[in-house]
Amino acid sequence: MQAYETEIDGYISELNKKRFKELHEIKTTFQKMDKDAETLSSHLLVDVPKPSTDDLNRNVIAVDGSNYQEKYESVSATIATAYVYMTHGSMERYLPQISIVPPYYATLVNSINMKRLEYEIARDVLNRLEKMEQSPSIVLLDGTITFPDEALSEYSDLAPWIKQAYDQYTKIANDFYEYILDKNVLVASVVKDSLANKYFISLYTSLKEKKFSNLEIPNEELSDLNLIINKWGKNGEYASVSEFGMIKRIFSDLTFKRTKYIEVTQALRAEIPISQLKGSVIGFYIKTIDSQKPFFVEVPAKFKDEIDTISQVISSFSYYSLRPGYPMPLYIAHKKAELKKKNARNIIALFKNLTRKDFPEYYYYLWEDRFHESL
Repeated sequence: MQAYETEIDGYISELNKKRFKELHEIKTTFQKMDKDAETLSSHLLVDVPKPSTDDLNRNVIAVDGSNYQEKYESVSATIATAYVYMTHGSMERYLPQISIVPPYYATLVNSINMKRLEYEIARDVLNRLEKMEQSPSIVLLDGTITFPDEALSEYSDLAPWIKQAYDQYTKIANDFYEYILDKNVLVASVVKDSLANKYFISLYTSLKEKKFSNLEIPNEELSDLNLIINKWGKNGEYASVSEFGMIKRIFSDLTFKRTKYIEVTQALRAEIPISQLKGSVIGFYIKTIDSQKPFFVEVPAKFKDEIDTISQVISSFSYYSLRPGYPMPLYIAHKKAELKKKNARNIIALFKNLTRKDFPEYYYYLWEDRFHESL
């Protein structure tokens, strides 16, 4: 690697390398996608029921979470909170948690805690409704069902904070889905920003390993797409790019469409710790209006015969929404759960003051600012 006499010379050289090599390769890949997208669109897309105002009378539970983190030399202080909103009866509940863990575990522990809190608060509302002899039409969750996976358990023994968070999550998540599946309460989890290539890697794995359970795509039709789907394999042409570029091309300017569902767990590196959902989570992309992007939706495979009902609910609540294209109940839950940084800072500041009062001799061991932040 060449060193440069001036910083600007280095940046100009680096920009040119990116522009004429890497960006050119990405452009070439995208051009190939355009042709394949036409073929995939004709095979993978199905209609979604049109929105109906009658659906707005359904009782929907929506759950979302948020978190905030401050890192110090010895510890990291994190706040995770979950919020649940119900369209009927205006029931809402908050469930916060403050965690003090080593800074190198903080982000992972906080993410696991936030998922657990979302299941825990949803279960609380379901219990309350059951006592009132009521049942929701559907529970809408935010984020993926398939995080965390069992691969984390391999490392949890080395880090007690991860083990504690993981074990608590596993217990609550299993309890939630045991209730959901036993009572036949519909659940759909909407992923705002899907960063994993779950859809096409699942299709690729299904073809490679000849596992065709929970696939809406007929086997013979999947075989016809073999050449395209293989491009998502480990050494395939599309392996280095996000599948979302292809998904956007498949939907193009179409509205009220979804992809045929696939078995999501085919794309995972390890099983999920929810025993009722092992090898049994389906997923699909859905798009309702032209100005909004497609969202990835995950559903327990037990409810695959209810996909039209689930799509209908998402379609209606996405169309009649303050954020058109995104379900209104989840939008409300997101806004209510969103931790304002000022409030979160004040909560942690209060906690630090309590520490100063309770054991002042150790205060600075815990809350000393990181050296990098003080430079």
